[in-house]
Amino acid sequence: MPLVLHKNIENGQIGLWKISEEVEELMQLSRLNSEDLITFSGISALHRQKEWLATRALINNLNGKPVQIKYFNDGKPYPENCNFNLSISHTREFVAVLIHQNLIPGIDIELESRQVGKVASRFLSPDEFDICNEHEGISNRKLLIHWCAKEAVFKMVPFSNIEFSSDIQIVLNDVSNNSGSFPGIFKNSSVQIPVNLDYLETNGVLMVWGCMKRSIQITETTENSFNTNHDQ
Repeated sequence: MPLVLHKNIENGQIGLWKISEEVEELMQLSRLNSEDLITFSGISALHRQKEWLATRALINNLNGKPVQIKYFNDGKPYPENCNFNLSISHTREFVAVLIHQNLIPGIDIELESRQVGKVASRFLSPDEFDICNEHEGISNRKLLIHWCAKEAVFKMVPFSNIEFSSDIQIVLNDVSNNSGSFPGIFKNSSVQIPVNLDYLETNGVLMVWGCMKRSIQITETTENSFNTNHDQ
């Protein structure tokens, strides 16, 4: 079983799965019902089939029994008839899941080999860019930590039309170790929400996650506008 990481956090769990199986084995592990099978039949790309199945196999593993994943109108996933909140991320050959009993989770993963320097101006503020600028040049590792952190926050907050470079701020402290934590904040014209973020580097993957209290009074308009990068 390619569960390469299982981490317990307070009232929650994180799992990281390396996709090494073929579709047939993943089908057995994911234990799809008839509705899931219909959805799966509409996925044509092989890598997306594997990601979709591995995500469900991982959630089943963490939960201890099969879970059917449903989606809100905006694409956010949620478990049907299960008492936990859910966040999903995937990158090539890996999927990650964060489940939490009462907080709103957000998780993002990227391969540490991914280069994001060309798009740094799209998601970094000038101060954040300065933090990534070291004596030997721009640190791709720090760029990736910022990117994953902002994606994780993006998945927690009930807002769309978010400007990553200004609405989500990350304050990196010492990230010389392969695990640690740092603060972040989401703010727009109506709210300011602090969030603590954790990171971990393992198996060539960078993972950043956090959990947020549902402290915002969400209107119907806001809920309908919620738009994040979720597993489809």
